[in-house]
Amino acid sequence: MILNRIGNKLGLAGVAGILLAIGMVMNQTATESSVFEANRRAGVQQQISAIALKAESEMRNMQLAVRGVRLARTAEVVAKGRSQFRVARDAQAKLLDTALALALEPQSKELFGNIKTKTEAYAVGADEQAKLMLTVLELNQKRIAVFNQWDAALGKSLAALASAGSSNRAEIQNLLRDADGALNAVQAGGWRFFATGETDQKGKLVGKAGVSSQSLKKARDLAEDKRLQDAIDALSPLVGQVVALTDEVIEADLLKNKISREQTIPTANAVAELLSSAVAVAQKAVTESATDVSDKMRRAGQVALGFGCAIILMLIGSSAFSFFGIARPMTRLNGAMNKMAEGHLDVVIPGANRGDEIGDMAKTIAVIRNNAEQKARDEAEAKVRQDQALAELRKADMRKLADSFESAVGEIVETVSSASTELEASANTLTSTAERSQELATVVAAASEEASTNVQSVASATEEMSSSVNEISRQVQDSARMASEAVDQARTTNDRVSELSQAASRIGDVVELINTIAGQTNLLALNATIEAARAGEAGRGFAVVASEVKALAEQTAKATGEIGLQISGIQSATQESVNAIKEISGTIERLSEISSTIAAAVEEQGAATQEISRNVQQAAQGTVQVSSNIADVQRGASETGSASSQVLSAAQSLSVESNRLKVEVGKFLNSVRAA
Repeated sequence: MILNRIGNKLGLAGVAGILLAIGMVMNQTATESSVFEANRRAGVQQQISAIALKAESEMRNMQLAVRGVRLARTAEVVAKGRSQFRVARDAQAKLLDTALALALEPQSKELFGNIKTKTEAYAVGADEQAKLMLTVLELNQKRIAVFNQWDAALGKSLAALASAGSSNRAEIQNLLRDADGALNAVQAGGWRFFATGETDQKGKLVGKAGVSSQSLKKARDLAEDKRLQDAIDALSPLVGQVVALTDEVIEADLLKNKISREQTIPTANAVAELLSSAVAVAQKAVTESATDVSDKMRRAGQVALGFGCAIILMLIGSSAFSFFGIARPMTRLNGAMNKMAEGHLDVVIPGANRGDEIGDMAKTIAVIRNNAEQKARDEAEAKVRQDQALAELRKADMRKLADSFESAVGEIVETVSSASTELEASANTLTSTAERSQELATVVAAASEEASTNVQSVASATEEMSSSVNEISRQVQDSARMASEAVDQARTTNDRVSELSQAASRIGDVVELINTIAGQTNLLALNATIEAARAGEAGRGFAVVASEVKALAEQTAKATGEIGLQISGIQSATQESVNAIKEISGTIERLSEISSTIAAAVEEQGAATQEISRNVQQAAQGTVQVSSNIADVQRGASETGSASSQVLSAAQSLSVESNRLKVEVGKFLNSVRAA
């Protein structure tokens, strides 16, 4: 049957294993593809979540920028806030575009689309707020300018009132103060509105402005001087300007607050909620993807376990079949073949009745066994005949070989015997020569050793001399260097003393100036005393002061005189020091030149000494080398003597052995011929 064949059985098992392996690979590939896709989607959702969080952070940055604009007090702060807002807005726009491109679900796309739309609306409202804030700041600057004009005009009015000399001056002044106080209340009310947002401040401001106008009108009616009337007339229009500007500022600020309350803040809250929803949706998708991956991995593991168990069972069956159906019969066949190889051709071949490949092999081995038996019988008979012929041929060859060997070896033995005798005589001569060479080498080595010792002593002395010269040279160089430094220091000291002399001269000039000032002060004090005497009782105090100043001037003159004397002494001592230092400097320079000359001579002596030392060192090295060579010669002579003794002994032994070889060759040839 076809299924009885081992190859067919193994083929079926292999095909089944391949199919199972293919199924396992396909399951693994499909699972990995699904897991990869799920992980990719999870990664995208995680990226979208991170983008949403960053967009939320940028939204907070935009809100902070808008808050900074609303609280700004200068146009520069507003411009900075608008710049920060644009940066955050551009960054968020890029993030939202990236999120829209990455979004996989329609819900996410819709969320980010709404976020982008509301963010754009928020940007429009923020820009309007910034423009209104600039308007408010500009109007406030105008209000401040008008108030400054009011203060200037009020000052002119009060000045005109003071110069007019009106009988109702106090009443007009009080009315002007009331008008100023009411207008200041208008200014304070405006700032309070900006700080608190109280809407009732607008009515209060109008009332205060009316009070200011009424006070100005009353003051104008009471004024009789034309200049005062004109000054009051200049104040009246300023009240109207303040009221108008304050109304505009309040309206702009109310509109700004309305935009913030009704547009930007609700929009920002809506965007924050949408971003939170986007983060929640993305995180939910990530969780679902992770769950999906876990389920797919679990199912894939179960399928792979099934395939693996099937493959393991198939491998166990294949192993059992291979052991019991193939390995054991093959082992028995191998045992039978080993016995056949050992020469036991009567062995029984197992498995010859099987219908598979092993049975075919057993039948083939049985045929081989029968053929081997027949061949062994034929070879045994042929070998007997061949051995007889070879025996006859070997005897003839042995006789011929013995004759040839006797002819060749006999001549060689005679030659060796003669050569050994001559070698023995030469060895005796060589031994005598080696002994004489060794004696001469010993004498020469002793002389060379003594010469080497003497040269080494000279070299050591030369080295010490060279070191001494070098030390002297170094000391002389140090002396020259120190002399040079002393010259430099003397020059420096000379310069310093010269500067001291100049400073003393300048101090003398200053002392002269102080002395002159003291003289002039003394004259002024004298004049002051005279004037005080003329003033009588009223000038007594001034006379006392003038007397004190005069006394101080006299003391100053005395002190400057003493300082002048001291300065003169310093100048003369300084000049003497300068002259002495110059002489010292000249002496040190000559000493430096002498040291330099000595240093040059010592350096030349050192160079000559070093040359002598170098030559002596070379001579010492030469004697050491000669001594070493003589030692080598002595050692070589000794080795030659030993070698000649060994050659002599070997020659004597060779002579004895050559004689013995003659005897043994004769015995060998006799045995060969007898065989």
